Amino acid sequence: MWETLLSVAGLAVFWLILISGVLMILFGLPGTFVIAGTALVYGWITDFTVIQGRDVLILLGIAVLGEVIEFLLGAFTAKRFGGSNWAMAGAIIGGFLGAVWATGIFPVIGTLLGAFAGSFVGAFALEYLHSPNTAHAMRVGWGAFLGAIGGKLSKITLAVAMLALIFVRMV
Repeated sequence: MWETLLSVAGLAVFWLILISGVLMILFGLPGTFVIAGTALVYGWITDFTVIQGRDVLILLGIAVLGEVIEFLLGAFTAKRFGGSNWAMAGAIIGGFLGAVWATGIFPVIGTLLGAFAGSFVGAFALEYLHSPNTAHAMRVGWGAFLGAIGGKLSKITLAVAMLALIFVRMV
């Protein structure tokens, strides 16, 4: 009886952590790595009978892919909206600095908003310095902003796919 109760409680905590990993992404935290790490711990506890080492490596690969997509999408979208390499660099640097700065002011949600705003400001500012045309720089900044949102949504989608992979292995 106690063993069954502990098993159910353990699975509940396991899934709570996995779902929290998806939600962490909204706040700029490495939720995909939390998901992969939780799967690794579960695999280790169960002697890798349900979730195997190969599955953990796939999850880790997806987590790395999510980080790369999130990091670069704002820059590439700024470029697609007519930005220079300066705008691409501005989107990356601005997104990072905006997230750090806004986290200090508005913990948790500030990270997300700061990353979006920082991508816009960074791309706009460096594009304007490169080519002083306000309308063009605004368009490029908007592209970086949309790319930052797309990167975040892509990462959340990958995190949900990670949960689906884990679910399929467990049923």
